Amino acid sequence: MLKFKNIRKAFSGVEVLHNISFSLHSGKIIALVGENGAGKSTLMKILCGILPDYEGQVLLNRQEIRPRHPREAERLGISMIHQELNLVSDLSVGENIFLGKEPLTNFKIIDFKKLFNRADAILQEFNFPFSSRIKVRNIPIGWQQMVEIARTLWINTRILVMDEPTSALSEHEIELLFDKMKMLKSMDKTIIFITHRLSEVFEIADEITVLRDGNYVGKFNKNEITREYLISKMIGHHLPGDLTARFKSKERKEVLSLSGVRVKRNRNIVLDNIEFKLHRGEILGIAGLLGSGRTELLKFLYGELKGQISGHIAFQNINWIPESAMKSIKNGIVFLSENRKEEGIFPHHSVLFNTSIAKLKDLSQTGFVMESREKELTEQQLNSLKTKRHSLTQKIPTLSGGNQQKVLIARDLLLNPILFLLDEPTRGIDVGAKEEIYQLIGQLSQQGASILVTSSEIPELMRISHRILVLSRGDQTAILETSGTNPREILT
Repeated sequence: MLKFKNIRKAFSGVEVLHNISFSLHSGKIIALVGENGAGKSTLMKILCGILPDYEGQVLLNRQEIRPRHPREAERLGISMIHQELNLVSDLSVGENIFLGKEPLTNFKIIDFKKLFNRADAILQEFNFPFSSRIKVRNIPIGWQQMVEIARTLWINTRILVMDEPTSALSEHEIELLFDKMKMLKSMDKTIIFITHRLSEVFEIADEITVLRDGNYVGKFNKNEITREYLISKMIGHHLPGDLTARFKSKERKEVLSLSGVRVKRNRNIVLDNIEFKLHRGEILGIAGLLGSGRTELLKFLYGELKGQISGHIAFQNINWIPESAMKSIKNGIVFLSENRKEEGIFPHHSVLFNTSIAKLKDLSQTGFVMESREKELTEQQLNSLKTKRHSLTQKIPTLSGGNQQKVLIARDLLLNPILFLLDEPTRGIDVGAKEEIYQLIGQLSQQGASILVTSSEIPELMRISHRILVLSRGDQTAILETSGTNPREILT
């Protein structure tokens, strides 16, 4: 049994963990959840010896432990797999597994034959498809994670902490990871699983422990609570129900229409049989598995995915051919990328620059930007979205993921768009920020904006969409009324 007793932790005199006490039993998968800043990572860093200076006690099997560094925690049977994997990419898989504990010959040099043989034996537990001699950089990210887990088996880990382990994995890799987590559980290992993805919590966890603002909120059996109740415990207030007002398409103006649209690129069909109408104030969710064409559909409509087009497209009852992002923006269409870091933010620039960049032409006079007006409009928009920041001049990477996303949404809102193309708008952000973005999408709909939104989380789509369009390998397979469907129908 693992027990935290009256744990307090402060940074520069500011307390971030407040008298936390709870216990965890072995042989279980425990989800540790809460918003950014709830204290999840700080508490786990205490357990793993990364933050040895704290008040209170950590008890393992009724004995107090206080590891002073991660290697000491490993000797106690406690390991942590970080969101950014801790592997040496230029070393082999086997060398990474035994790093720092390599078997030696009688001449005190590394016995590589024994090292690779032992590594291969360990990796057999994972049905590892590569030789342990392959360099880590040459295997997919999902299998790199298996290497981290294999290493914990070698050092006889009893408690494994996994911080956002699925954030960079495909759906197939997530299934593989969950299989291995269940295998570790069957070996009586304790797994503490930190994640923002609640669908994964209910799929894999046995128990759910909630932290909020550095306080312990409670521990719950996943079969005894609903998703909505869990979120309310995480954010501190109850959720509203369905965010979409009752929608009657016959009473609304048609904004976008696609009929028999096919897109070919390099002789491959990227999109096929795309046929739908989107009305003023309507939210149309786009569902489908990885590789289904969700992102491709939005990028095509924005003019960023080029190809041979057949079929008919009308935007505001005028024939429309998506040609470029510039043309789309000019006509009131904006796009929010799922890849915020590479396709959204300008990482070396300020919050002000990232918010106002698309509006600078309208904020300029005789070739000069009216800086006071730029700051005024930016402040207004960021304040309306409750964007937390120290100043407009701070670099955007210093904001949390949720606040970076709000900056990108503020950038789009400054353009007063007619049509929003939102690709996984809540990816990589915590539950509280997700809820604020859901509310914003609902408000934009009520104000008359038309919205196409993708998400890999079906409950999320069902909560915010009026209808759901289903894609499979670029082919439209269904379009469903949200009120009359269910997750199983959407996924099949």
